[in-house]
Amino acid sequence: MMPLRTAFSAEESSIIEEQLDMPIISIDTLGKEIYTKSEYAPSKVTIWDKNGELEIPETEVQIRLRGNSTLYCEKKSYKFKFDKKQNPLGIGDGPGKGWNLLANYYDTSLLRNMAAYHLGDMLDNIPYSANCRSVEVYVNGSYQGVYLLCEDINVNKNRLAITEKPELVEGNGYLLEMTRACTDEHFEVDNAYYDIKSKLSDDYPTELMQKEYISNYLAKSLNVLRRQDKARAEELIDIPSLVDNFIANELCKNNDIGWGSFYLCKDAGGKLTFAPMWDYDLAFGNFDVYKGFDSPYGINEFDINASNSNSNQWYCYALQNDWFREAVTARWKEVSERVKTLPDYVKEEAKTNMRSYIRNFNMWAPRGKELFIETDSIAKFTEYQEHTDYLSEWITERIQWLDGYLNSEDFKNGVFLDENNKPVDVENAFTVSKIMLSDISGNFDYESLGFDIETNKWSSIKLMRFWFRAGHKYRLSFDISGDPTTELNYQLKSEKTEFFFDLNDTIPVTEEKTHYEKEFESDYTYYSYYYVINFTGSGKVNVENLSFVDITPKELAIQGDVNDDGQYDLSDFVLFQKWLLGSPTAHLDNWEAADLCKDNRLDVFDLCLMRRRLIG
Repeated sequence: MMPLRTAFSAEESSIIEEQLDMPIISIDTLGKEIYTKSEYAPSKVTIWDKNGELEIPETEVQIRLRGNSTLYCEKKSYKFKFDKKQNPLGIGDGPGKGWNLLANYYDTSLLRNMAAYHLGDMLDNIPYSANCRSVEVYVNGSYQGVYLLCEDINVNKNRLAITEKPELVEGNGYLLEMTRACTDEHFEVDNAYYDIKSKLSDDYPTELMQKEYISNYLAKSLNVLRRQDKARAEELIDIPSLVDNFIANELCKNNDIGWGSFYLCKDAGGKLTFAPMWDYDLAFGNFDVYKGFDSPYGINEFDINASNSNSNQWYCYALQNDWFREAVTARWKEVSERVKTLPDYVKEEAKTNMRSYIRNFNMWAPRGKELFIETDSIAKFTEYQEHTDYLSEWITERIQWLDGYLNSEDFKNGVFLDENNKPVDVENAFTVSKIMLSDISGNFDYESLGFDIETNKWSSIKLMRFWFRAGHKYRLSFDISGDPTTELNYQLKSEKTEFFFDLNDTIPVTEEKTHYEKEFESDYTYYSYYYVINFTGSGKVNVENLSFVDITPKELAIQGDVNDDGQYDLSDFVLFQKWLLGSPTAHLDNWEAADLCKDNRLDVFDLCLMRRRLIG
């Protein structure tokens, strides 16, 4: 719990006497505890520069906690707002009211977010990247460690400079976050959730039109990538920003790329733009839940396989296009020498402020023990310098691998390589999940996608977070052999009971290898299912060629989708009916999808087939 003080002067000389190499931010909570991210509390902030000179005298602010999983860490992150716009320590391109103090508790190097935002600055097709710098923080006179002071992500002429006219629909600018940790006001596009982070109208009917407008724009933009329509994609999407954003996130090997903190924006009269970058404390090899993310080699499989909750559909669909991969290769050749300076940037920052970083390390980091979900190689470090060396070396190796791969024939031809330089089966959902072994001794074979284990009674294996879509057909298959004393049972489970469907089976084990296969159709659309394998009996079991694929014919999945949003529903039927009746406002974004008769004509016979398909 945060220490409370009833009387505190932010200008206590003891704070300055303790200063090492960094600026200092001192927070006085006025005798109250900051315990929630849902409400701001009045506090006071004082800021000194790195030389101990007073930068901002004691100033009133509103402050709250920030984060999701990090809310439960001992070292808290904060968001605070000035009453009037300020530019503390001159780190921003101009003043703003909202600022963040990121604890970076899960990143013992404290440098991953800073490195990512610096990378964003180097890629000039990303229109905005958060300005930041490391500071030391005191709360109520108590030292809390090193934090990253950075700009809050919001619409501001000095930050994300898009139009703010919340009384308009198409004339308004929109800042969006794709995230699973969204509010109740979110909307969905292709099974991903989006929050609008910019201002909307106070008039409820206008607000509804704004949400409908931007959600339709996202759906159309995503679908033209899926349909590999370059001309239409260039009309709707700022392709250079998508290319730079992909390069940046691929270099970071960001595992959360489809789970949260993925920002997009659209200015009035402009195209969909991919910016800014945000939240990289678990990137750059600092992650051990999914296979391959600790390695500096291999493509980020969440960028190429759209079957997992962490998958990013924008990248998955974009990378299916030859022209997009060609644009990535060309852009990499332009920026590679620039981004190769990133490891030196990390080394220099660590060297300049080493004493402050070590002081934080001595306070918060467990020596040689696991902190969260970092790799074993990171968890074993006992000195701060080891963390910075590891990070800079990881980035160096990552850039070297990308330099070879993005210029290769494999990438040109759409062959995606994993951390072992083996081609990835993009359709197989299991390729992006690390098998979680529970009370079992054995090994997981990443090449054949299987395992060779010694089972015990009630042993289990778990694979995580698969997408399912209503009306889609799937095939589960594997080869199995082992001791007949064992038996395998599998189940598919969801996080929420309302999305449960009965898919389970029991398979006897024989000494001879047998092939198991089952097809089924999902009645629900939901983003987080788990595949659980349980065993009864004891003995050795070998499972190979685990495969879980969507076998829905792609051309059938979008029949009737005349508004080009990636799905067929009543809005498509109504639009096509209006178009046939000659309505001047009815425009078919994807007229080919209405030709259900396959005769290159659009008429009432197509409408009849659309109606039949709509009612089942």
